[in-house]
Amino acid sequence: MTRQLNLFLALIIFFGITIFSPMILAVEPIDISNHWAQDYILNLVNNDIMKLYSDKSFKPDQSITRGEFAIALTKQMSLLPDHNTNFSDLQGYPEFSLVNSLVEKGIINGYPNGTFKPNQPITKAEVVAIMIKALGINNNEVIIKLEDYNPFKDLPDNHWAFNHIKIAEKLNLIEADNADNFYPTKEISRAEAAKYLIKLSHLSSDIGYLTDVYPSSRKVSINLLQGERKVLNYDQQTLVARNNRLVELDEILKTDKVFIITENAEDVKYIKAYGMVTQEDLAQEVSTMTNGIFAPEEVKKLSSGDIEFLKPKLQTAIRDQLNSQGLTPDEVTSIMSTDWDKLEDLSKTRLSEAIAIQTGLPLDITISVLDGDWEKIKSYAQIEIIQRLVQEVLSSELLS
Repeated sequence: MTRQLNLFLALIIFFGITIFSPMILAVEPIDISNHWAQDYILNLVNNDIMKLYSDKSFKPDQSITRGEFAIALTKQMSLLPDHNTNFSDLQGYPEFSLVNSLVEKGIINGYPNGTFKPNQPITKAEVVAIMIKALGINNNEVIIKLEDYNPFKDLPDNHWAFNHIKIAEKLNLIEADNADNFYPTKEISRAEAAKYLIKLSHLSSDIGYLTDVYPSSRKVSINLLQGERKVLNYDQQTLVARNNRLVELDEILKTDKVFIITENAEDVKYIKAYGMVTQEDLAQEVSTMTNGIFAPEEVKKLSSGDIEFLKPKLQTAIRDQLNSQGLTPDEVTSIMSTDWDKLEDLSKTRLSEAIAIQTGLPLDITISVLDGDWEKIKSYAQIEIIQRLVQEVLSSELLS
């Protein structure tokens, strides 16, 4: 009996160690007990994504550096090391090849003077911008502009990472504090970085074609470029856009490519379709050029000769503008009624100039709108978009 008991205990010990030992850290941080981020930290340390210091501490409340965050993100993304660095201050930096992998992917940048500054603390805004780029949101085709949405009181409209931060909030990567603040310029702690990285690990991106929408079941069918078909869940919180505007799912064309971000590979959080430019797209772009003075539907009304909506908005200012050009009251009235038969073609030009002056809309586009020439609007709008994007790049700070 004693022999059987000893054998039984030996088996318990053996199988206990075999089954449970992988869950025990070889080296456990000495300074995270009861810390709010303990679970996030243990997950990353146990998977060798983030490391401990030589004294076995994690220093959860210490600011994370650019190098530390880059290395952790590279490991989480399973990127291959790249030893060909162009930064003068990365040679000799521990695991610099992992930092350089992220640089080569265009996910994190260096500085104009040829340095990376791996030991410099990184801010919350910089980390968010890097994570959004890591998801593949790195060009105008796949980014959804959220101009009219701002969940944070302390995020100014002209902040360089304004849109990245709002998308991150929509993806539940980040959240506001009790005072609805985000503190974009604050250095991010190692604990906060651990939390962000864990949340990011639940998200993935793909490109394909949306083939069907099932409204009753709240599901969508997407054929990925590599041939796989996926049926995914969506809800009212899913961000959906096409070209330059927010839309409903049924407005996405079967010929559109779609960029998607899913959570846990089953719930669609973000869909950006891009394809043939429609009249609705152009109306939205023209509306944006007027800084919202004209809504997209009003742009379409204007192109059909219906300027009644101008009365409460711009009629007085436009009348004054036309009067200042030496026109008589009767001429102004005829122009405002778009009675082109009574007037010379010059009158349409005068009205176009008056509208352009008041709205900031480029004159060529204003004339094309009044003519209802959507092909010309498309050409002019594309030029305007490119110029605006170039200006944004020139005036923005480095993302990292």
